[in-house]
Amino acid sequence: MKFAERDKALELRIKHKLGYGSIAKQLNVSKSTLSRWLQDLPLSQERVLELRREAWGRGEASRELFRQTMRKKREARDEQVYREQKKRLGKLSRQALFVAGLMLYLAEGDKRDQYHIGLANTDPRIIRFFLWWIDKYLSIPKARVRIQLHLYETMDIPTVRKFWINETGIRARQFYKDQIRPVRQASFSYPESFRKGTCKIYVNGRKEAMELMLSIKAFLDTYNRPRA
Repeated sequence: MKFAERDKALELRIKHKLGYGSIAKQLNVSKSTLSRWLQDLPLSQERVLELRREAWGRGEASRELFRQTMRKKREARDEQVYREQKKRLGKLSRQALFVAGLMLYLAEGDKRDQYHIGLANTDPRIIRFFLWWIDKYLSIPKARVRIQLHLYETMDIPTVRKFWINETGIRARQFYKDQIRPVRQASFSYPESFRKGTCKIYVNGRKEAMELMLSIKAFLDTYNRPRA
């Protein structure tokens, strides 16, 4: 991904309220690429009307209105699927939730250290779910949890730290020292305010770590068999 061009496209969209056509011409990128970068930044109705009133912007205004119409249709379809799945998943059994946590750890967790449980993610919903899961299924309360944040030097560190304290319900004294990384040239950066780094959960305890890993092994041994 061309990070410099994407950041400039965001600036032109947010600060200058430009349409896709104008941004594409300035940055020499395709409109399909802009659709991915700017899909969450539609122009307001007022700005679309401004483009319509400007002679050079009539075609651009039409395209923006078309994109908004298609966006609304897509959002309506997505909302329908979401409601259907939420209703379906609201009836999950205790066993199904147990397996969900096992599969989450299999995908995201530390599996080489038999003396501790560790799981990292950027999504606070996943972190909250796992905290709930280890309490419910492994009897590990939040008082035993330690957290370390992996952040970038360009972030507002105190604000991000407070965000994770609020999201997890873990006390500040249970946080290890933050790992602050420099932003290297041409690497991914975090200019958007919604990015909050990576939160990693640690729980020391060989008994719980082995129970978790053996549960995963038992699941895989049970269901990872050739089917007739």
